[in-house]
Amino acid sequence: MPDQRRRILSGALIGLAVTAPLVALLYLGWQIAGLPMVAFDLTERITRLEQLGGLVTKAIELMVSLFSGLPGVSTDVAAKSAEQLSGVVLFLVIGAILGALFGALHQRLGSRAGLIFGIGAGLLSVLVEILSRAPEPLMVVLWLGALSLGWGYALAYVFDKVFVPAAMRPSVVEEASRSRRQFLIQFGGTVLAVTLGAWGLGALIGRRGVSEAAGKPIGTPEAATPAATAAEVAAGPSTAFVPAPGTRPEVTANADFYRVDNNIAGPPSIDEKTWNLKVLGLVNTALSLSYDDIRKMTPVQQDATLECISNEVGGDLISSTRWTGVRLRDVLNQAGLKEGVVEIKFTCADDYTESLPLESAMDERTLLVYAMNGEALTEAHGFPLRLYTPNRYGMKNPKWLTQIEAISSPYDGYWEVRGWDKQAIVKTTSVIDTIAADQAQNGVVPVGGIAFSGARGISKVEVSADGGPWQEAKLKDPISPLTWRLWRLDWKASPGRHELRVRATDGQGAPQIETVAPLHPDGASGLHSKSVDIG
Repeated sequence: MPDQRRRILSGALIGLAVTAPLVALLYLGWQIAGLPMVAFDLTERITRLEQLGGLVTKAIELMVSLFSGLPGVSTDVAAKSAEQLSGVVLFLVIGAILGALFGALHQRLGSRAGLIFGIGAGLLSVLVEILSRAPEPLMVVLWLGALSLGWGYALAYVFDKVFVPAAMRPSVVEEASRSRRQFLIQFGGTVLAVTLGAWGLGALIGRRGVSEAAGKPIGTPEAATPAATAAEVAAGPSTAFVPAPGTRPEVTANADFYRVDNNIAGPPSIDEKTWNLKVLGLVNTALSLSYDDIRKMTPVQQDATLECISNEVGGDLISSTRWTGVRLRDVLNQAGLKEGVVEIKFTCADDYTESLPLESAMDERTLLVYAMNGEALTEAHGFPLRLYTPNRYGMKNPKWLTQIEAISSPYDGYWEVRGWDKQAIVKTTSVIDTIAADQAQNGVVPVGGIAFSGARGISKVEVSADGGPWQEAKLKDPISPLTWRLWRLDWKASPGRHELRVRATDGQGAPQIETVAPLHPDGASGLHSKSVDIG
């Protein structure tokens, strides 16, 4: 192998080797004190490119299909971990590429190679963070500058060890080598000091400056009133209903509520003391509302289920909670809408955008939400303010709101320009949560789960065993017409292996779509099934 090719290959391997500890240090600083994790932020910037929308969609479908079938694994948590792992892999690949370039240019650059590559890596890293809303520019520059210079000198030091034998080194090279060793010792001490300092800082102010209000109980204001709801759907007497053992809770705990967003490095950290919501566009009076201004408005409590458009049939990207907030239409009326408004556009702290038709925005069930289950929103779920709108998938319910704009023409939001359905109307779905064979009595096995159809409600759920006749299940009264309904069937089972399927009918009499369809572009469809062995 020619010497130049050997240098390039060795440079790539060395680049990979010295980038690995750099990733570890970046991750440590990110976890402890919210310092930039360039690997995640770079991957996030790349995946947000509109031109890569099709590729990102394929990746979403792959991750959901892989993780939704794994027992005991939360699809959202696993997917977020996979996104972060992909960021680490990408960063290591970039490190290897830079190492190969270092090997190709090493002879030409001489003793300046480490410094040049370190400065270059630092500038690129800082640029990524500027594009990623870096909150503390000076700390970002110091942290990334120190790590990048250390990486550049480490790359040069190891490369010289490989290609410049000690017996052949001239004195100037030996002096440079000693200087590098001295620098590495100093650099190691500096990184240790910065890390320990970051640890102490993180302990004092909390990771990434978590707001004091996020996740805290807000109480139940006496002024809170139920929101107007859709027409009541048919329901049996709730007192006669006992969920089958193993059926999910009717209300999802905040810690278990699914989370899907495009922020690989974590949600935006927002201080409610400086945050404000701007209301502008085709309005008579532009508004700038603080967190306290929102909280002082008449609060509304509303029980509702939210489902991700990336939820597979039978998947776990669906949750139910009690939202607390204010009606969006009250805020819009306060601003005063002008003639010609067609849609309401939403902009978020993470640059996510969405829109709603004016009719949906003025629906009294559409809320600007600041609490879930009596607690202030956590950062992961949109603190300080997010949107809830009925009958539409989660992509139409943006988090971390910063701006509302009344506009005169239709607007395609973040996911619409990447090929997802603009309306994103929830499809009817039903899920078998449990086949409680261990609870069988006299051959009767409790089977249960949930059914959901957005604001249309659920009027009927049926179960079929082994392709046989459909048997109607019992239904529990929904907490509200906007939540899922629990169902139960006491199934007379025979010994052997069986497959059960479930289907639902919405409150308007429309049956669940049985034709199998993928997630993209408007949500999955098909019937959920589950197998069981009866002894």
